[in-house]
Amino acid sequence: MKISRQVGFSIRYKFLFVMSALLAACVVIYLLIAVRVFKSDKEELVFDLNRSQVSNLASELETQYEGLSDKFKLFAVLSTGSQARWVSELFSKDSDVVFVSLYKKPDQDSSRQVLHKYENKNFSETYGLSEQYFDKQISLERPIPFLEILKNGEAVWNASTENGPPLIGFGRSVVVEDSKGVAIDQMAVIGYIKLDRLLLALSLVKMSEITIANRDGGILAHTNPQILKAKTLLGASPLFQAALHSKTKTSVLKLAHEGKSFLGAFSKAHNGQIVLMAEASEASAFGAVTDLVEESLIFSLIVMTAAFLAAILLARSLTAPLAKLVERMHLAAQGDLTSQISIGTRDETAVLAQSFNEMISDLKQSRDELQEINRDLDQKVKERTLQLEEQNHKVKEAQEALIRTTRLASAGEIAGRAAHEVLNPLTSLLTRVGSMERKIKAEMTPQLQVLGDISSAWEKEFSEGGFEKLVESWKTPSQVDPKSNLWKEDLDNLTGLRTGLDTQLSHLQNDTQFLLKEGARINKIINGMRKLSVLRSDKRNHSAHEILKDCCHIMADLFQQRQYPVLQEFAAAQDLVHVDRDELVQALTNMFRNSLQSLQEAEIESKTRGRLKISTSIQDKMFCIAIEDSGIGIALDNQKRLFESQFTTKSPEEGTGLGLGISRRFVRGCGGEIELISSEPMRQTIFRIQIPLASVNLKGAAA
Repeated sequence: MKISRQVGFSIRYKFLFVMSALLAACVVIYLLIAVRVFKSDKEELVFDLNRSQVSNLASELETQYEGLSDKFKLFAVLSTGSQARWVSELFSKDSDVVFVSLYKKPDQDSSRQVLHKYENKNFSETYGLSEQYFDKQISLERPIPFLEILKNGEAVWNASTENGPPLIGFGRSVVVEDSKGVAIDQMAVIGYIKLDRLLLALSLVKMSEITIANRDGGILAHTNPQILKAKTLLGASPLFQAALHSKTKTSVLKLAHEGKSFLGAFSKAHNGQIVLMAEASEASAFGAVTDLVEESLIFSLIVMTAAFLAAILLARSLTAPLAKLVERMHLAAQGDLTSQISIGTRDETAVLAQSFNEMISDLKQSRDELQEINRDLDQKVKERTLQLEEQNHKVKEAQEALIRTTRLASAGEIAGRAAHEVLNPLTSLLTRVGSMERKIKAEMTPQLQVLGDISSAWEKEFSEGGFEKLVESWKTPSQVDPKSNLWKEDLDNLTGLRTGLDTQLSHLQNDTQFLLKEGARINKIINGMRKLSVLRSDKRNHSAHEILKDCCHIMADLFQQRQYPVLQEFAAAQDLVHVDRDELVQALTNMFRNSLQSLQEAEIESKTRGRLKISTSIQDKMFCIAIEDSGIGIALDNQKRLFESQFTTKSPEEGTGLGLGISRRFVRGCGGEIELISSEPMRQTIFRIQIPLASVNLKGAAA
């Protein structure tokens, strides 16, 4: 009995120790994995968020200041010539530029002469600024870096004063050349740009602190007014130093400053003159992880205590019968197969004891047969192992073939979707480029020819008899209008050329914006193809009518080439919808393209040109868009299969069968639906798109 008691205590303590150790190990491993995973995911999330914020802001500032640089140069040219009256029109549409002045380069900085200036009176009246604020007051608190502007060509500085509005100063040097291209003078254009929109964008960032500075370390924009209006420099900031010496435009990094760890990101804009920095402390970023660890520790201690108590109670009920079982098993191990176990319990231990007794009885009978069985079994195991190895090899080969087939199918589907998605903006982009080329050949080439003729005539007269001969030639009566002279004729021609070039410049700017917008769409589509594993959406409130007008503008070149009229009947009283603008544009242009192809097929068959009609209405709190064309129509058998993936009646060069399915997925993503209303061959086909109004959508989301 002494042996049984010792065995019982040993089993009990081992059981308790093993259970406690396993539970503690599981808790520790769980905590380590959870902390590591959550911290890694949180760190990557903060990095991606910071990188995205500074990169997007840098792109906006890059575009804004590139445009301002060109406008400032044009301001200097117009202000010093006979076109000074156009200066007021140069910044009338730019609500961010509040003041611009043109300085002539003198020998001393104190005697700089202002040649011309422009001021946004509405801005000055809104902030109650005095008439001398931009001319004298602001330059006293925030001196203009003329030397840097004249030396480097451009400069950006903080122009926010203690009692003034938040502003950024921007200056550019303009070199004046004579007719031979020799620099004869140098001027400086100084302007002030308001920060209202930029500060609003910075205030929307919650987790990180974003600072915008110039390359000298001067703070240009910050959500804290005290920091913005202070004259401190960021030279000691490790994030600013990393951005200043980095060869990359945008990057993320960990850094330590004043005993604290931060997750930072930076991006540079406008040739490195503007540096955007975002910082988030690890304490705030990983606060949720710390709370999770503390709560998990408390919970695990409670669970371990309860488990330990339960293990003690369970061990007490198990150790006594197990001790008897161990004792009899020890005797059986020594060769005593006559021992029997008698246990008074009626649980699993009693069943185990009865099974042990039966095993002992059978063991003696089967011991002699066991050796022969073992020999046969060993041979069978070898044969079966060989068969399993062969089957396992075949299974692996089949799995590899299936994986290759699946990858090829996925790659084909992604390639087809990418081709179809990119086709719409790419076709619009190529069509607009062709239209621009035709305009240049048809309009600008004759104007340049006239300008060249005038220049050649003047150069010839001047080379033959000098300026006197040129003046005499100008006095000669005009062959076009005998009442006028050649001088008046040349002047009228130059005036007409200037007007024509201004108009063409406006058209080229609009075309350039169109090309940039379509290129951005292609970029977004490609990035979406690269990130198919993550579904992201940038839903905001937009005017559906404005989106429809943009889509009509995108497809205008294609419809104009075929001379198909596009009718617009926007009758909806409300048009505010909560959608991802780019996805809705992609869905609508897909529908317009299908209508265009249907009109082309109808024209080939009936020799008549159809038309496209777009109308809007409100039905049951839904914004409805009806797309009606008089094309070839849709066969009845095909109407039920319109939205199936890869179903198309077009040739492989014209369609992939993905357009309507993608369009419906985009529309359903914002709570809407696309449906075919009716289709009559050679008469009309009507599709209807329903999208919830923004107020309805937002209420549903809140509920």
